[in-house]
Amino acid sequence: MIQIQRYALTFKNWLNQPQKVFVTCFFVLIISLFLNGTVWKVWGLYRDQTVIKEQIATSDQATKNFELQMSRAKDATFIEHQAREKMDLVSENDLVFVFPE
Repeated sequence: MIQIQRYALTFKNWLNQPQKVFVTCFFVLIISLFLNGTVWKVWGLYRDQTVIKEQIATSDQATKNFELQMSRAKDATFIEHQAREKMDLVSENDLVFVFPE
């Protein structure tokens, strides 16, 4: 019983020193944040945010490229040029040579 009273008195003296109580609470907080994984989750979210921002920038650039292609596709000369290049088409006035193999 006397030993319990001694511990109670020591604890009471410790509680009367706010700096020690603050430091102890701070360390308990830091340890609890590391043990339950909150710090690791926040770090992971920060890393994911960086990756997502890079993906958004890449998507924006691809969208701009597609919009440029769409604006060029409205031009008749571009369509004609693509038809000649990709599908081997010719216009009415072109001369076509066919060589037997």
